[in-house]
Amino acid sequence: MLALGDTAVPVYWRTVRAIMRTAETILETMHQRGWRITGPRRAIVEYVLAQDGPFSAEEIFRALRRRQPTIGRATVFRTLDLLAELGVVERIHHPSGVHRYVVGGDGHRHHVVCIRCGAVAEFAGCNLETVLAQVADQTRFRILGHWLEVSGLCQLCQREPAVSSS
Repeated sequence: MLALGDTAVPVYWRTVRAIMRTAETILETMHQRGWRITGPRRAIVEYVLAQDGPFSAEEIFRALRRRQPTIGRATVFRTLDLLAELGVVERIHHPSGVHRYVVGGDGHRHHVVCIRCGAVAEFAGCNLETVLAQVADQTRFRILGHWLEVSGLCQLCQREPAVSSS
């Protein structure tokens, strides 16, 4: 096991994440798990890997629909679920209520999301060991992992005056 922040991550998972950076590798892994590899699914994987910021299922659908008119929203959502299961993408809870996604990075990461514009920044280290130990003691659960997302205002939105709701 390799300790990353406050979670022990098996070394083989770091290796899997490092390897799973090409569309062909991801598609092969999906195939090995018994998931069908279709043209639309291939296009979704390639689109996702080309992103360097947050994106939504709807953005993928609209972008790919122009090139591949047969692609369906359900295929986009199902493929994103599969990619999240593989650790290729991570879900971000956007202030609008719509899930957004980011391509997963190496190691243990968390996100801070701007409640005004939806900007997302990644950060490492959450120092939750004590809290997680207390949760385990109180609940008698064996804690296997956690997910942490923080909300706030990004630097740009801090400079803008608050919008009045009146």
